[in-house]
Amino acid sequence: MTAAEQDLRQYFDAAAMMLTFNSPLSEARATALLRRIQPLSAGSRALDLGCGTGELLLRLCAQHGIAGDGVDNRADDADAARRRATALGVADRVAFHTADATTWDRPADIVLNVGASHIWGDSPAPALAALHSLTSPFGTLLFGDGVYEAAPDAAVREAFGDLPDLAGLARIATDAGFRVMHAATSTQGEWDDFESDWRAGIERLATPGARAFADRRREEYLGGYRGVFGFAWLILTPA
Repeated sequence: MTAAEQDLRQYFDAAAMMLTFNSPLSEARATALLRRIQPLSAGSRALDLGCGTGELLLRLCAQHGIAGDGVDNRADDADAARRRATALGVADRVAFHTADATTWDRPADIVLNVGASHIWGDSPAPALAALHSLTSPFGTLLFGDGVYEAAPDAAVREAFGDLPDLAGLARIATDAGFRVMHAATSTQGEWDDFESDWRAGIERLATPGARAFADRRREEYLGGYRGVFGFAWLILTPA
């Protein structure tokens, strides 16, 4: 890893330290989403692919009294997730695995994939196809992914690629074999809080490099993709 790559990793790790969820997700929305997701039975099992530190999975399992697995390729995130599982009293039934999530082949009744569709490729279609095969019949997938909420300029499109809007993402989900039970996008307030907290973690490093990086991110957001790049929340069930 080059020095520049090491700096970037440090900045992203510092940013994550200030976040409960590494996505534009408020406490109110998290509560509402988990309320909408009901286990099939007391023996249901949950699965979070690309789970990071696993906060949403852990809350889901704690709320419904079910077991689960989180899969992520970063060992540090898995260690943090296990500590959080102990704090929530679910360490005996929620396991975290350091692995390539695309290699996981055991279906679950409730599957989560939030901000991690990229592990299957540059578009949501292959991710949704793979997730369909991992979601039990009559089960539930919570899928969170980037969308455009307004037409992007060339700089924003170069940064985020060719993304659908919310309607387009819902069509991709149905093409993959799902029924769309809930579709929404993060509010502007959720985005503003997420971006501010993300930059605040980097600011805490208090180095010239970190401050310059935070400045660039602030300008990119406020002067570029704010109100254009959005984040969609879909609750899906296999058709």
